[in-house]
Amino acid sequence: MGKIKILWTTMISTMLLMVACGNEEEASGSKKEDPKLKTEETSAKKETTEKVEETSASQGDNEVLNPNIAEESQGNVEVVYTNKKPKYSHDMDGFKVSVDQYQIVKVTDMNKDFYIEFDDQTEGYVVTAKVTIDNTTEKAMYYSPNFTIQLSNELDYILTDIAFVREEQPKSKIETEISKWAAGEKVSGLVSFTLTNAQFDSLKTVKPKFVIGGGVADNKQYSGSNQEKGIFDFTFSGEQQEATANATKFYPDQLTTGNMADKTMIFEKTDINETQQLDHIKVTLEGVQYAEVTPTEANKVRFSNFGDNGIVALTVKLDLDNQSDAPLSMRNIDSKVVLDNDRGNIFAQGMVEPSEPKEINAGEQGEKYHVFMFRKDEFELFKTFDLEFGPFVGEDGKDLFKGKTLTFALPR
Repeated sequence: MGKIKILWTTMISTMLLMVACGNEEEASGSKKEDPKLKTEETSAKKETTEKVEETSASQGDNEVLNPNIAEESQGNVEVVYTNKKPKYSHDMDGFKVSVDQYQIVKVTDMNKDFYIEFDDQTEGYVVTAKVTIDNTTEKAMYYSPNFTIQLSNELDYILTDIAFVREEQPKSKIETEISKWAAGEKVSGLVSFTLTNAQFDSLKTVKPKFVIGGGVADNKQYSGSNQEKGIFDFTFSGEQQEATANATKFYPDQLTTGNMADKTMIFEKTDINETQQLDHIKVTLEGVQYAEVTPTEANKVRFSNFGDNGIVALTVKLDLDNQSDAPLSMRNIDSKVVLDNDRGNIFAQGMVEPSEPKEINAGEQGEKYHVFMFRKDEFELFKTFDLEFGPFVGEDGKDLFKGKTLTFALPR
């Protein structure tokens, strides 16, 4: 049989480019036998107990985290949900930002002076989060704390509002310059979001994310800043928290972190751990996930060129160990999947891959996620998948490492 030229990868890249261009900051928050029956049972009981305790702690109680809400709004405040252990922590090369806990309250019968905060409505919701800035580096760093609650996609989000945390926001106790944090300094404070009834109800129709923004630098011009974001599932009720905890954990490509699509796992193998060497770069194939993709309502048009018979996404996780003496750019890697021994090729979809890290410094390690997308009916025709990783392309557009590539046989 002759080669099948699969051209629709270019189409999806073109569509995604309209949204993704100029919005490179995306990440991906998250990475991620005992022969004695008695020990197994003990471990299982302990795990169950810990899960129950954690769930109970997350359910919270009626203690209000932010008394300013009632005082400022003069309204009635009812606690809706408290998460005391969200485990949102984002490490940007030693500059750490975490969310220690957060709480959602409903406010009714408020003073009319606050109607504007809730789109001229007489009631609404406030999310208050206790956050910690921890500069564990050995020099002062610049960072403007920024947090969002992402809704249907990366362009649909709720920003923080200072109305109820004017004096409680995190700020340096040592540095006087705005957004500057002293070496070794650790500071906590509050941030808040105001939501209308409609916005709160919309949380139930999407998979909301809590996003810790990037932008850490060692200079006030923010030159060379670390733009990687921390993206986490945002829970807003006990029922939804349980569903999220039991949900399949997908690799953090932008289909998932950007709420572009829902996924149903077809097959995964996350412990491949095959390592190959490309000059001074060690590349380890960690795992693969194949998932059927259903675009969310807000993103259906982006995938219209895939037809009506379904879409499959293959996400590949690789670890890179840069043992060279120079930074390794991750911006341009022309990888592809070779189908059925050169029957056809599918090229990586950079527009739905995490944009960070942009490079891996000499002597350091980093992750790379590649995403390959198929029409479902065509995907089912192929039997073997071989990842041709590389070549790497330099900033001048020329191939690095003499255009060499590595080939990994992918489980299917």
